[in-house]
Amino acid sequence: MKSHALPFENRWTNGEHAWQWHCELERLGVPNVRTMYCEHETHHSDERAVVFDIPSGFVRDWLAFHDRRTARQQFIWRGSVIALGMLAVSGAVLSVLK
Repeated sequence: MKSHALPFENRWTNGEHAWQWHCELERLGVPNVRTMYCEHETHHSDERAVVFDIPSGFVRDWLAFHDRRTARQQFIWRGSVIALGMLAVSGAVLSVLK
């Protein structure tokens, strides 16, 4: 049986069980899991599990990982747009000065 490494810090369980939880959350998708987590925290916070048998802490860490990854992608995208914009402006300025 192959051991999988989670792409985020996991304090809730180890090995194959954590990988199964991760795959289940990935299958459901971030918007659905976020909705389920909000519902859990709003109305059922005394219950331990959010989605099936996955604890709320694991879901919270999984959502935080996806939020960080999305923020990093947006940062890279914005940096690329700014750099390309500055390159275009400098090219336009240099062509006018010639």
